[in-house]
Amino acid sequence: MRSRLVPFVCLISFLMACGPADQGAASATETSLPATETVRVSTQTLLPPTATHAAPTETPLPPATSTPVPLPAQIRDDFGFPMVLVPAGPFVMGSEQGLGDAPPHTVTLDAYYIDQYEVTNAQFAAFLNELGNQDEGGTPWVDVSSTYGYLQQVDGAWQPDEGYADHPVVEVTWFGAKAFCAWRGARLPTEAEWEKAARGTDERTFPWGEEISCDYANYRACAINGSLPAGSHPDGVSPYGVHDMAGNVAEWTADWYAYDYYKDSPAANPRGPEESTGDHVASRGGSWYSSATYLRTFHRNHEFTSTSTLRNVGLRCARRP
Repeated sequence: MRSRLVPFVCLISFLMACGPADQGAASATETSLPATETVRVSTQTLLPPTATHAAPTETPLPPATSTPVPLPAQIRDDFGFPMVLVPAGPFVMGSEQGLGDAPPHTVTLDAYYIDQYEVTNAQFAAFLNELGNQDEGGTPWVDVSSTYGYLQQVDGAWQPDEGYADHPVVEVTWFGAKAFCAWRGARLPTEAEWEKAARGTDERTFPWGEEISCDYANYRACAINGSLPAGSHPDGVSPYGVHDMAGNVAEWTADWYAYDYYKDSPAANPRGPEESTGDHVASRGGSWYSSATYLRTFHRNHEFTSTSTLRNVGLRCARRP
């Protein structure tokens, strides 16, 4: 009996002696692996199989949209001037009722913004206080010696005459008008841009429609004999909400004048002729001094040159979006 138990006891002792040695070997093997390798292996085993093949840059992007962002109907530029949007598209420029230099034809324009109101004496004074009343074309930008101008220098600073701060500035040359608009990061409107802003797309005779009265505009029949503050006739706004595009003061445009320009003008975004016979520039809108004929949206006035200064001609500016 004793002889049978001895081998069994030895076997148990042998296994007990060998066990700790094997565990120690395994521990030594694990501690010999780099720490980074251990992290790598455990991470791979936790992620689903597809995750090991996907990269962040491969995430599908939403499809690009072709719908344009609509432009706001009204903005204020960096100087606080309110401007209204005239949307892109065609309109009929000119009319059979004109004087022969404005035959009707279809013109397509890109979208643009135009001043909601005529430029005032106070606004032009701010411009002069930064740049001064410079000479261009042999003439100062604004004729302050005129009885009909309402700007003056007091202790070296330009300011409007009392009671005329909100009246449209006048006695400004075409060069002065261009300089003012450029100072604002804008420009004078072309004849086409001015006309579309005034009449819209329904070929109306006046900015508000077909009838004319002193309820809509300040012109000769009203016997005021001078300008009124900009925006004094809210019932006479154009289809886009632009004030005083007929009456009060006429306005410079960017275009030189040529009698037959419409005959060969581009169908899209016309910029006027390259030069004008006699240095004449187109102005638009009529004034407090004008009869109703001159207030029509398609009427082209061409009596003035680039250095003319008039008591009844002012300006407004335009810009692209």
